[in-house]
Amino acid sequence: MLKAVLFIAGLAVAIALTAPSYVLRLFERGQDSAVARPSAVSTPVAANVDHGGIMRIPADRNGHYLSDIDVNGRTLNAVVHTGATLVILRYEDARALGLVFPGDRFDVGIRTANGDGKAHRIELRSVRIGPITLNQVEGLAVEQGALTTNLLGMSFLKRLSRFEVQRGTLVLER
Repeated sequence: MLKAVLFIAGLAVAIALTAPSYVLRLFERGQDSAVARPSAVSTPVAANVDHGGIMRIPADRNGHYLSDIDVNGRTLNAVVHTGATLVILRYEDARALGLVFPGDRFDVGIRTANGDGKAHRIELRSVRIGPITLNQVEGLAVEQGALTTNLLGMSFLKRLSRFEVQRGTLVLER
């Protein structure tokens, strides 16, 4: 467990040092509400149209906020992680989504609890969690085997109107 926490913390620090700065954007609040639960069907997203709402994710017994997310129309499991500068995908998931290919350069240096690693910059057409959808979200795909779960990081979260913890539940609002 400590190794996983150190890995994520190291990855977040490495990304913070290598990622370009971003401009914060504010969006109007949505009306819908949802609670995290596995998604059986992905909903197509209209190009360049962000959608809003409220998403509530209860902490698991270890205090992590786990949820299914849809990336480019495919459901993936992720940890919502404010310490990660970008949305970070496991190599295996990025490959299945057609975001990385054999021969792609993994040229973004990252440091993790397991040592140094490399990542590849990607842009995600759409990222959805519950009723909240954002388009053109910057991310990283890490080298094969470097990460055990995807991270929904700040390149998604900072575009929300708010995110906060209320009595053990993470509330995301767009």
